[in-house]
Amino acid sequence: MHRKTQTISPYYQNVIIRGAKRLNYNTEELLQAAGLPEVSTERQPPEKATNLIRSVWQVMDDEFMGFTQQRCKQGVFAIMARQAIQCQTLREALIQGTHFYQTIRNDISLSFIEGSEAVLTLQLKDESLDPDHFLIEFFLLIWHRFSIWLVGQKVPLKYANFKYPAPGHVKEYSLLLPCHCRFNKNENSIVFDRSALSLPIKQKERELKQFLKNSPADLLSKPMFHSSFTTQVMNYMGEGNADSMPLIEPVASYFNMSSRNLRRRLKEEGSSYQTIKDTLRQNHAMKLLNNNELAINQIAREVGFNEPAGFTRAFKQWTGQSPKQYRIEGQK
Repeated sequence: MHRKTQTISPYYQNVIIRGAKRLNYNTEELLQAAGLPEVSTERQPPEKATNLIRSVWQVMDDEFMGFTQQRCKQGVFAIMARQAIQCQTLREALIQGTHFYQTIRNDISLSFIEGSEAVLTLQLKDESLDPDHFLIEFFLLIWHRFSIWLVGQKVPLKYANFKYPAPGHVKEYSLLLPCHCRFNKNENSIVFDRSALSLPIKQKERELKQFLKNSPADLLSKPMFHSSFTTQVMNYMGEGNADSMPLIEPVASYFNMSSRNLRRRLKEEGSSYQTIKDTLRQNHAMKLLNNNELAINQIAREVGFNEPAGFTRAFKQWTGQSPKQYRIEGQK
């Protein structure tokens, strides 16, 4: 799989070793083993982060790097991965993999539920052990990119939810997850496009051995098809409700460019400002339609339509269903 060149914020150097530091490991030696200075203000290639994570895994014998109540010994992910490649489809692999962790761990809750949406959710029993939310970010990233590796192609996400407020390094999220990231939500989760769940598993034992040998390098390298600037704009714009949808001028100003250049950048990625607005409105509408107490005309106003008929036409273009049909399907 082709990769884009990317770098990783120096922020992560400090948070990766936070768990080791809490447990009194020699973090200076961990950084030296990864070829990193004790203090860094420069972005680093993914190889440096890979080396640091490997060092932490090996020294601590903990794939969760000290951010949970109990160690997750090295090799646990490999056992799960070997089970996953025996599955027929991505859906089966997600069900199998999350069930595996749910069975062997009591300090995290990991689930995959397919209803009106296909949601993989992660909850830490003691959130205070992960104050920077690094394990949440890392584990959700791993599950999405592991899914991509399993099927050997793009696996779209509709959006990602996080329980905490937008962090200071929120721009990095656009490099991690190719979707709209929403904060101050009720759960930490990634929501899959259900069309990807029937994709066949393509990897075999030989490929898995190489994958595990490289790990976590293949999981930290961003697949070429992630449109980073589009997702940066999407994350900045917010939820998709009518009151908070910004005009293009302040968005362009935030990214230190003119409106014309912003449109050009989006066009280069096969996107547009209108497409982003429609995607945000669609996601918000679909979320609101899951609440049966909200009338459809109320939802229409919430996402910026003065007339329910206009909302219905737009929603049919987005999903192929009317809002009423979508709501009924979600209740089955």
